[in-house]
Amino acid sequence: MPDLDSDDRFEEIKRLLDSTLSEFKSLFQSAGGFDDSRVGNGWDPGSLSVDIYCLTPKPLDELGKIAAGRKRSLFRNRVFTFLKPKEAEVEPAGDAKVSLIPFWKIKGYHECFYFRGNSYKVDVPNDVVAVEVEGRIRDLVNQEGGDLLRITNLPRRLLGMRNAGGVKCIQLNDVTELAYMYEERSIFLNSDGKEDLEGEAFFESRVSLRKIRDAQLSEAFPNSEIAPTLVSKEELVRRLHALIVKPPVAFSKILSNRFQITELSEYLVPVYSFMFKRRGQKKSIRLHGYTGGVYQ
Repeated sequence: MPDLDSDDRFEEIKRLLDSTLSEFKSLFQSAGGFDDSRVGNGWDPGSLSVDIYCLTPKPLDELGKIAAGRKRSLFRNRVFTFLKPKEAEVEPAGDAKVSLIPFWKIKGYHECFYFRGNSYKVDVPNDVVAVEVEGRIRDLVNQEGGDLLRITNLPRRLLGMRNAGGVKCIQLNDVTELAYMYEERSIFLNSDGKEDLEGEAFFESRVSLRKIRDAQLSEAFPNSEIAPTLVSKEELVRRLHALIVKPPVAFSKILSNRFQITELSEYLVPVYSFMFKRRGQKKSIRLHGYTGGVYQ
């Protein structure tokens, strides 16, 4: 999905910093409220596309052998668990069934350029008696006490008398600042909508993943079904928004309020179910298609 990479964002910041005075004023006039300056694909979840990835499973006959090796344990004695039926007593009961278990990942960032008002106190050397800024004489201020040290009160200093007032400074009021904030996060959820750090670590390891389209799933996994999930892309975007999209603590106008989704992925885990029977009783075992381990 389209995204501003770090170089693009750096150039955007540089362009703003290189603005002339007239351009800066124009930017300020064009800015609005927090909800008036939305940019980025995160504000319209319906327009986002989902990338689908599927784990490459072991061959079916290999999974079948793993299941057959565990079939006796399905019918072990409930009291004396070490007692298992004989190999020949447990038989397959139909073909293996495949379920695709979904996991979800979303990643994105929120960045905001905004204006805010402020005032500064700037220290000046002790021998300064007056400061002119932009055609105006600025009052000197006692940094410790905040008392004005106007030029009209300076004859004693000009005559060599010391002022015990401490460090002097000038105060600049009605300053307009252009500020910037940035927050980036990702969320990984299982099909129940719960954060799954273990699942995230598994998919970030060097597992064999295949990018696939919806239309290809039935071909890759005949007679399979995608397990029900409590997660939708709209819910994912809403949860990420709640984590990272926040207005600045103090601002007068918002220049750019970007909420950008950089990754929206669904990961499918093939889980194979093998049914066995013994004396009219049927039980199944579910195997993780990639690892071959028992899937709980």
